[in-house]
Amino acid sequence: MDEDIAVSIGFVIGNRQRERIVQILGSKGKLSAEKIAKFEHIPLNRVNKTLADLAQKKIVFEDEYNWVLTDKGQELEKEMKKQA
Repeated sequence: MDEDIAVSIGFVIGNRQRERIVQILGSKGKLSAEKIAKFEHIPLNRVNKTLADLAQKKIVFEDEYNWVLTDKGQELEKEMKKQA
């Protein structure tokens, strides 16, 4: 496993909300912040902050009001599934 991916996995799984958001985007694909908040029962402002943190690490990006995993994010999500 690439060292950058290993560090990024640590970043994601170090916070339950980051982990759940990556998992839900991996399983459901493109979602708005509002839908993520509804699915996960997390306040919208917290979802927006978490998405911003993930975007800063190049794990997710916003595509016309929806959030999507980047290639790196998809790789992380696959590695997280293997480790589960």
